Amino acid sequence: MNEHEKIRTLLTLAAADVLDPGEEKQLMDHLRTCDSCGAELEKWKLLAGGLRRLPTPQPRSIVVERARAQAQIRLAEEIEHRWNRTVIIGLLVFAWILTLLSWPLVRLVTGGVLGMLDPRFNHAWIVFGVFTTTVWLAGGAAAVLLSLQQRRERRLA
Repeated sequence: MNEHEKIRTLLTLAAADVLDPGEEKQLMDHLRTCDSCGAELEKWKLLAGGLRRLPTPQPRSIVVERARAQAQIRLAEEIEHRWNRTVIIGLLVFAWILTLLSWPLVRLVTGGVLGMLDPRFNHAWIVFGVFTTTVWLAGGAAAVLLSLQQRRERRLA
């Protein structure tokens, strides 16, 4: 692309008054020596001026109200989604803490501190952990499936 072609791409931007100072100086320097680009710039300025005089289209009020209502619904859904996610995360953290503390606490109360040092305790703790993890995963999968079902029903309504 030669210098002349680069300047021609700047003509429309110059007509819209969006050139930066460096580009404007480059354009003005070129226009001093090139009459065809000057004439084309005048045409673009005439067109841009005509476009500025056109009235701005205004949407009908019902379209604006419908868009506003949809935006409010989406915003409410997003807020509800964030709140639900926060509550679920909080409940999961609380439940895991409660679960992880319950087994040693029960062992401590029923078998004392020495019972926790028993090698069978480690095996029982691993079995308990695997069982609890399985139950939590099943519950999480059920929650996800219920959430997807609710979302599908909401879209159909």
